[in-house]
Amino acid sequence: MLIKRLILVFVTLFSMSFANNVNFDLLIKEAKKTNKHILVYLHISGCPYCNKMEEFTFDDDEVSSAIRKDFIFIDINIKDNGIVSFEDFTGSKIEFAKLTGYSMYPSSLFFDKDGKLVYDEVGYINEDKYLKTLQLVNSKDYNNIE
Repeated sequence: MLIKRLILVFVTLFSMSFANNVNFDLLIKEAKKTNKHILVYLHISGCPYCNKMEEFTFDDDEVSSAIRKDFIFIDINIKDNGIVSFEDFTGSKIEFAKLTGYSMYPSSLFFDKDGKLVYDEVGYINEDKYLKTLQLVNSKDYNNIE
């Protein structure tokens, strides 16, 4: 019985240590399988605009429903531990944000099912505008924007 408990504790700790990692190869496979876009929400602890986005925009029933239905949502607090693997890059979450060129928070990055960045929104966005953004990305109307 003691050995089973020790194994369970070890497995739990081992899986928790990787829970904060983001592997885009796996996300892209899931996106292809489900025909969804990947929505990466970049934010930072203590940011009042990030807090407002989470409290109002993401907490809105229509927005959260649209995200669950049409997107693979990835929450990246750049100050959190964990590794991001993206194409040939493997590094910390803050290094990933620097790699993508997004240093203002919050930022919403939309990737297609091939892992290509197709649209972005930077800064706080209210519920109505964010819902329109989600609809634009889901319908692939970003292809019609010059």
